[in-house]
Amino acid sequence: MLTLQPLEHCTTKDVFGGKAANLSRLIGMGFKVPAGWAISTQEGRTHILSAGVQEECNALLSALPHLDAPTLASRAAALRQLICQTEIRPSLGSFLDAQVACASWRWPVAVRSSALAEDSAAASFAGQLDSVLNVSNRAQLEDAIRTVWASAWSERCLRYAHEVGVSAGDTGVVIQHQIDARFAGVLFTRDPLGQRDAAVIEFVQGLGDSLVSGQVSPDRAVVSYPALSAAIETMGGTPAEHPDLEMLIDLVRKGLALEQAFGGPQDIEWCLDSFGQLWLLQSRPAVVAQMAARVTWSNANIAENFPDPVTPFLFSIVSRGYAAYFRNLGLAFGILRRRVDAMQPQLARLVGLHAGRLYYNLSAIHAALQLAPRGTQLAQWFNDFTGATEYPQVPEVAVGRWGRTMEWIRVAACTAWQYLFISSRVTAFEHRVDQYAERTQPEHLGQRSAQELRADLAAFLEIRLHRWNDAAIADAAAMVCYGLLRKKVAALESSAGANLEHDLLKGLPGLASARPVSELWALSCTVRANKVLCDQLKRLETHDVDSFLRDPANAEFRILFQQYLDRWGFRYSRELMLTSPTPQEDPAPMIRILQSYLADTGPGPDAVASAQTQARLATTQHLESVLSPNRWLRRLPFSAAGRFQLLLAATQGAIRFRERARMKQALLYTRLRHVMLAIGSRLTEQHVLTAREDVFFLNVDEVLQLLDGSQADPAVPARVSQRRAAFEGCVKWTPPDSLSLPEGELWEHTAQSAMEETSGAHSTTLRGVSACGGIAEGEARVVEDVCEIGRIRSGDLLVTRQTDPGWAAVFFLVKGLVIERGGMLSHGAIIAREYGIPAVVGVPKATQRIQNGQTIRINANRGVVETSL
Repeated sequence: MLTLQPLEHCTTKDVFGGKAANLSRLIGMGFKVPAGWAISTQEGRTHILSAGVQEECNALLSALPHLDAPTLASRAAALRQLICQTEIRPSLGSFLDAQVACASWRWPVAVRSSALAEDSAAASFAGQLDSVLNVSNRAQLEDAIRTVWASAWSERCLRYAHEVGVSAGDTGVVIQHQIDARFAGVLFTRDPLGQRDAAVIEFVQGLGDSLVSGQVSPDRAVVSYPALSAAIETMGGTPAEHPDLEMLIDLVRKGLALEQAFGGPQDIEWCLDSFGQLWLLQSRPAVVAQMAARVTWSNANIAENFPDPVTPFLFSIVSRGYAAYFRNLGLAFGILRRRVDAMQPQLARLVGLHAGRLYYNLSAIHAALQLAPRGTQLAQWFNDFTGATEYPQVPEVAVGRWGRTMEWIRVAACTAWQYLFISSRVTAFEHRVDQYAERTQPEHLGQRSAQELRADLAAFLEIRLHRWNDAAIADAAAMVCYGLLRKKVAALESSAGANLEHDLLKGLPGLASARPVSELWALSCTVRANKVLCDQLKRLETHDVDSFLRDPANAEFRILFQQYLDRWGFRYSRELMLTSPTPQEDPAPMIRILQSYLADTGPGPDAVASAQTQARLATTQHLESVLSPNRWLRRLPFSAAGRFQLLLAATQGAIRFRERARMKQALLYTRLRHVMLAIGSRLTEQHVLTAREDVFFLNVDEVLQLLDGSQADPAVPARVSQRRAAFEGCVKWTPPDSLSLPEGELWEHTAQSAMEETSGAHSTTLRGVSACGGIAEGEARVVEDVCEIGRIRSGDLLVTRQTDPGWAAVFFLVKGLVIERGGMLSHGAIIAREYGIPAVVGVPKATQRIQNGQTIRINANRGVVETSL
């Protein structure tokens, strides 16, 4: 091992010390770290021997507990003087001469310590060993190295080591190019005092030595979790100058990534240069005061499926469904049953309600994912999958090396077995739901007895709680394959462009969710051919829809429209909410979509998707040629291009399977709505309920008990009335998209939360995550509900809170998309790629910060939306 090594090669802590090893790891993770070199700890030990003070050092360590302060200071000073006066070894001098002569070397440099125990979980030695800044020539460099070695024998360092019970050990040295810092500081990824769930950043102007030494009082920024909103805090008022808040938030995001990588809260030194570049100077474990247990909640993805407050009945279904989903999926993939059983308390609370709205309990979900090998990676992919951005601290599952190896083998085998038959499994799920739908056709439910309806409800629960794994496997396949594809193409983006994973998933043929859109467009083309009918439909008002459909003169259209509803009437906005009328019950929203098609003169959805298919194939061929330039090798399955083709095909196939399963989920829940309305009618006839819709304000156990024929509870009407009032009260409140609350607490609307809802309203650049690349500029159409489709004109940029499959019908009409909530595999992202629409998802408060009719620019290549046009 060479005495002097570039930092990126100094991965071994026992050779180069804690600071050098941590910096090497940061470089390997892709963070910007000043270029530098490290001198091994062995070189420091050798220098101590050369100085002839080893015995004195040992004696001082033995006597340390018994020495008074003056004696310790005197003996430590004598040691440091001898160490600083001793010449460095000629071989090290030669290494330094050669390095200084390199063209890449530039002055000044910073010389810092890297002791064996430094920056460790046991002891940080923060500020105990010396750093020497502004080293500007060869002689100063040698002096600085000796000063750093000697600092391990300073009075303060020896006292610290004694107090923490950990010796600094042999000391290495880090030499780095010194950044001309505009600001420098330290980030604690968790409040060191444990008083709030937030990151704390202290900073000063210029170099950070004054901050570390305590010579100045720093300014402070607090970035709250999970919203990642930044605020400056100072003792003396607002500072005259401070780093950009967006930069501070980006710093915290990097800190959260390091938390995941290093396994706990971090204390990170950083600086910002005059060009606005952020540099990381170290990362070490942080000591954080114990906080009360907190739970991280997020509505990412789940708000796409359930955008409004949910009734007690729906929550009782969903909460059990998610618990069964994760439990059964874990067992199917080979996780030991005893480990899954041990997680039952967490599985039982994977979702919760805040102001009546469904949220993922990310703390519980990430803990459940830790059951599997590479649980941290799965948590990252889950967040990418759903659009969640928070990473709650959860304990890793302790498994011995042998146990982990056997688990890897078992999980790999079970996973391969599940995916080997994924096509037949999804087909089986589709068949299972189709059978249920056939048995529960709405027109036949009115003649069924209470016991038959109870059996229908029980059959739904059997599918949802015990027969859902075939659909869940499609979800898992899409999540994992997309994560692997994203990782694969990341290395190619510098040479082949950005957002490659989006381009590779554009215009996928055979997406189940695209079929209802295509058929409705085909119906609009049929209507266009009849000018009289077309003109009538264009002028039709919502309140006249029923009479228009009943008019004998429109019988031909009514038949065609009814055939469409019979085939696709279960695909509509809020299709899983149970309380939203279906298009068969209220055809007006579907007529409004049809009217928008009649007003559009552009290409239809199939033509738009076909153009994206050609673009996808061109991108695919280009990447294959980059991976395997030889066109003959390119065809071999084990070439780089061949392996890429397999991964791409698996990802595209998994997304298709997931969309097929999602289609049948909508059919299943729509049928459940009709079953529950029929049950409500029976209970109303028995005077148990006042109205049939009251059934949704009972939980599933209460409904089953009432259908068992047991004596009716006279308190049911009052209970329903109370729950309905609470439900209606929730409608006016909209909690934040993510929350961090003490365990057991629920979100409550306060003056502070109202202020947070409007924060950031004046920012002109909104940031999110690119879901489909491209740039679009035009007029924003802010739409809260797909029922407002009449406001959307061809070529608009659609801005909305979240989307569900009912929105697919309008996507091909717009040329850009901004969504507040969503991830890479949310429905909105998938359909945006189907039609090649530049789309940015996960844009906080987009519907509040963008004005309807405002000209905006969507740069989906960078994941930003500019509003100051």
